[in-house]
Amino acid sequence: MEELFDYLNDMKNYDPASQNRVVAGYCRKWVSKKSEQSDWVENSNHWNWNSRLEDWINAPDSENEIGSIHAVQGIDLNYVGVIIGKDLTINEKGELVADSENYYDNYGKFKKNDPHPLQFDRFVKNIYYVLLTRGIDGIRVYFEDKKVEKAFKKFMGING
Repeated sequence: MEELFDYLNDMKNYDPASQNRVVAGYCRKWVSKKSEQSDWVENSNHWNWNSRLEDWINAPDSENEIGSIHAVQGIDLNYVGVIIGKDLTINEKGELVADSENYYDNYGKFKKNDPHPLQFDRFVKNIYYVLLTRGIDGIRVYFEDKKVEKAFKKFMGING
């Protein structure tokens, strides 16, 4: 994840007027809303979910936060880093599916006990579709589930 922020900082140095952010699906609880804990931790790095929903892009310090779908719907960015979390996984048939156990949006349309798993699957995939189409000039992707990363690379024809 740190490499996503490094990439966006490099792009900001290249084009100071660019708007660049890291975004993610709702694959983590929003613990920073009610505590001093960080929502995302990697080694010595700590990040939180977006501090607000409206006009998050222009919020102070938003470049050091991770935006949710609610913060970036309808917003185009120059460069985007997307974290694909464990709310997407590969099932035993080798299919990309949503995992309700790793989906944490309290305000989202679907809950873990929703009786329509195919609708939930489409719902989560659509969130990632939106996130993956925010970057006009460039995108980098970080995968928490290495099986999903492998499937994505295979689909895209990327070796390695």
